[in-house]
Amino acid sequence: MFNNYELAITEHEIDDILENKSVEYKFDPFDAYENLHVNDKKALIHLIKAAMALNDVFLMQDHSKNLEIRSIIAKAELDGDKLASKLFKLFNIFNGIEGNDGLSKEPVRLFKDLKLASGKNVFPEDVKKEEIIEYLKNNIEDAPSLLSNDTVVRKENNNFVAYPYSIAFKNEYKEAAKELLLAAKNTTHKDFAKYLRYQAQALTSNDPEFAYKADKTWAGLTDSPLEFTIGRESYEDTLTGAIAEDKELNAILEENCITIKSKDFIGARVGIVDIKASQDLADYKNHLKALSKLMPLQEKYKQSVDQGDKEEIKQVLVDVDLVYLSGDYAALRPGITLAQNLPNDDKLAVQLNSGNRNVFHKQVRRTFDPERRQKMLDNLVEKELHIYYDNEADHLFTIGHELTHSLGPMSTLEGKDKKVSLGDGYGDVLEECKADVGSLVGIEYFVKIGKYSEELSKKVIVTWAVDQMPISEPKITQAHRVREVMQLNYFIENGAIVLTKGSKLNVNIDLMIPTAKKLLEEVIQIQLVGDPERAKAFVDKYRNWNDVLEYVSEVKKSLKPKPYKILTITLAEKLLSQ
Repeated sequence: MFNNYELAITEHEIDDILENKSVEYKFDPFDAYENLHVNDKKALIHLIKAAMALNDVFLMQDHSKNLEIRSIIAKAELDGDKLASKLFKLFNIFNGIEGNDGLSKEPVRLFKDLKLASGKNVFPEDVKKEEIIEYLKNNIEDAPSLLSNDTVVRKENNNFVAYPYSIAFKNEYKEAAKELLLAAKNTTHKDFAKYLRYQAQALTSNDPEFAYKADKTWAGLTDSPLEFTIGRESYEDTLTGAIAEDKELNAILEENCITIKSKDFIGARVGIVDIKASQDLADYKNHLKALSKLMPLQEKYKQSVDQGDKEEIKQVLVDVDLVYLSGDYAALRPGITLAQNLPNDDKLAVQLNSGNRNVFHKQVRRTFDPERRQKMLDNLVEKELHIYYDNEADHLFTIGHELTHSLGPMSTLEGKDKKVSLGDGYGDVLEECKADVGSLVGIEYFVKIGKYSEELSKKVIVTWAVDQMPISEPKITQAHRVREVMQLNYFIENGAIVLTKGSKLNVNIDLMIPTAKKLLEEVIQIQLVGDPERAKAFVDKYRNWNDVLEYVSEVKKSLKPKPYKILTITLAEKLLSQ
């Protein structure tokens, strides 16, 4: 018991997770830090502190008891409670009271009677979607604020009331803004300082103009020595998508020109930019225009890169040594992303063609268990394909994946948010699927212009195919893992991937890209139409869990995977202790 909160997990289970099921990611780029100017070193400390303040925002968004629970466990640890020390490590892995090992259908909960709601704590935690739908039908004037991406919804006197994040998280945002302004004062990079000042104003005001200016400036940074991102992802909010499935409410919203937006969950990333590696990545943006011409049905929509042939594509790619992750980015339940393409399509900077920024995480792509990887190949992949499974090829595929997020339709044909329109989780799944198969389609282009050799293209294709094999049946809310199952079933159905129960995976190289083109067109057509029933039918058909997937899952589980991620932030801790 911890202050009347009863544990839902045993000490033995905690030990098993920490000792046998966790892999360590070391954020310790001391060499990169030593190469920074002394003033950028000072700025880095303030950026870490800003990210720490924003971590509290995420914890509050996630569950109403997170901060209280963290405080209780931390105090018990200080008092010498060894169980509390272990529990605190697990809390930090989840960054909250609940996590997911990627293997089980049910989440891992730290305490009995405490679980995450579909709308987390940005909606009343006990609210049902039907209750909000009915309220909105009778109070449509409240819809713009209640269905905004940056408001917290509460129920007061039988009414639903929306509070802007700048008010709901006033103290935390103010603290983060203070640190950002101090970082701006110290950094040697004028445009990075300008971005930080805009970001500070965006946090402490309710004026969307500052968020737009911050996103626009950040997306265009090309040679800043430091990276600081405030992420506003919506994967954690599944309630808004469920609300959007109601046809009667949708008709009322459309009549009143009101757009539904999923709630943003706040994350922060602090890093040191590898200028040389970023220069090597920069060439990819020169190919975005050509890649956009490969997108199916392009005559029906405008892409974010459609700015005229003579105007430079506004896409920046940077390779980053991570120093600190917080908030949504540090909620490793159980994954950690290789890279990101931001801002998302629902943000004003993207809608006004101000550009995108691709940030790639060096430590994440370089952290893996070679022994377990080889066992996986030996058990599940035909021997002749082993030479094509390659870590650098996975990085190249990820570059294509992130670039493709900037391609394809930005909205439905009716101008609605393409992810929210497709319903609870399905829009996220299809957007991730689009990015995946779009990356495969682009391989053909890179071979044609001589950027990739035929041998390298085989490595990218085979590595991707192998990585689609699931370790467990995912829930619809796990967008990245659902699209892997979907894609594997789709490619098997079309003969591009050969895999049966008891056999090893094989790849028909000649069919891989044609199959990717076919799937890409189907996905984009669904995004354009924006019909949640069609999206659900398509995704459910191909995420079907069958004997082949169960066989693969059992083999992978037998290899004793380590699904949990522990972040070791050595550099950040040293800087904070000074």
